[in-house]
Order: sequence, then C-alpha cells, then structure tokens
Amino acid sequence: MSATMLRHHDDEAATWPRYLRPGLLLAALLAVAIVAVQLLAPMVNPPVDSIRIVGAMKRLKATDIAAAADLEPDQRLFDTDLLDVRARIEALPWVSQAQVSRIWPDTLAVKLVERQPFARWGEAQVIDRDSRVFTPSPDEIPQDLPQLSAPAGHEAETAAVYEELRLRLADSAWSPMGLQLDARGEWRMTTRLGIELRLGQGDPRRHVALILGTVSDSLNAQLEKVGYVDLRYSNGFSVGWKDGVAPASVSDKVAAPRGTDGKPH
Repeated sequence: MSATMLRHHDDEAATWPRYLRPGLLLAALLAVAIVAVQLLAPMVNPPVDSIRIVGAMKRLKATDIAAAADLEPDQRLFDTDLLDVRARIEALPWVSQAQVSRIWPDTLAVKLVERQPFARWGEAQVIDRDSRVFTPSPDEIPQDLPQLSAPAGHEAETAAVYEELRLRLADSAWSPMGLQLDARGEWRMTTRLGIELRLGQGDPRRHVALILGTVSDSLNAQLEKVGYVDLRYSNGFSVGWKDGVAPASVSDKVAAPRGTDGKPH
C-alpha cells in the first residue's frame, strides 16, 4: 500500500498544472529568442569597419573626417547616432555641410561639401562664399585672398559690396583688394596698389563713376605717389600723398573741394 501511494505521489509531481503551461512555453520561447539575438547580433549589427567619404576635398583630409566622427572601438552600425556624428563633422572649420548614412553591413557614408573661401575676415578668420565666417588654423588661411571686415551682422552686405566693386573696377588701376566697414558706418577700400579710398557712409558703389572718371584722369600718371583718396565730399575728392607733397603736374582740381564748411560729407 505504501508503494502504491508513493507512485501516485510521483505522478502528481511530474504533471504541471494547465494554467502554468502557456507561461512556461512563453518563457522558453523568450529564452530561445534571447540566445538567437545574441548569436545573430554580430551578423545583423556588425561593428563599423570603414567610413566612405563622398565629396571633393581640397583642404580637408580623410583622416580629419575619421577623427571628427570619433567612433568608439567596436562601434556597431545601427547603434551609431548619425546626427551626433554629423554634428561633430560639421564642427570642422572647412566643412560647409555634411550628411551621414549607413551602408550595411559595416560602413558609414559621409557626403560633405567643403567651404569655398571668399576673403580673409578681420584678424584671423575667413568668410566663405555663403557669407559665413569661420575660424581655421592660422596656417590654413590663404594669404592671397582679399581682406574684409565689418561689425557683426554685416557679413553678407560687405561681401556683396566688395564683389560688385571688384567686378566694376577689375580692369582699372583701382581694382580692390580689401574693404572695411567700421562701427560708424564708414567704408574704406584698399586697392591692389595699396591706395586707400575713403568712401564714407552710404553705399560705396555710388563712387564708381567718379573713380573711373575724374579720379583716374587726374591721378593715373601719379598712382605710385598716392597714399589715399578721400571721396567723402559732395562735389569732388582730395588726395593724400605718400611724401606729403603733391606733384607739380597734378591738376588743381585734385585739391580738397571747399563747400560751405570745407569738410567731407
């Protein structure tokens, strides 16, 4: 009798209650899924092995891009924050814009546009052709660029004014190499010969006809002796000579015009 009772007890222990069976099955499936994910993860989401760069680069280097991406060792492709990588790459001074995407199984693709420098800006910066100012390393600033400067907020205006002056004066002795706008709204232009043109307030392009006309007719034979030309007069201009003495051959009309107050406007 005791043996029979013992066998009956074992039979009950080996039988799981029906209400537990779905949960046990689900747990078993989850365990299998976890093991499968762990086994397949290296194949589905492998580490980034390379960075593919698309775009013409003159000043940037592939090593600069890779360093800026700053990927962790064994960084996995689908765990990579593309917006974060893009922000770090676009922080490079010479990068105008960048796009970052994934190429399975193990590549990040970086499509970038390099900045096109337009002019030196201020003491140690550069303005690009989109009128955006940036700060490269000093040894990366091209010294043959024109020199521009202006208060903050006037970058696009200054670049546009310089470009039009450059086009309109390109074939003359007054071809510009620099343009400055000061805090008072006064414009000054420097020519390739080193002559300073004091253009005053308002639109400096209004002086082009006078420069190419009367100023050129009066000074073209003496340009090497001219220090500056002051165009801030309502009816003429004055000249500052490098040695302080006007050549005898220069016409009297070069002298500063005199109005009611004899001052430039």
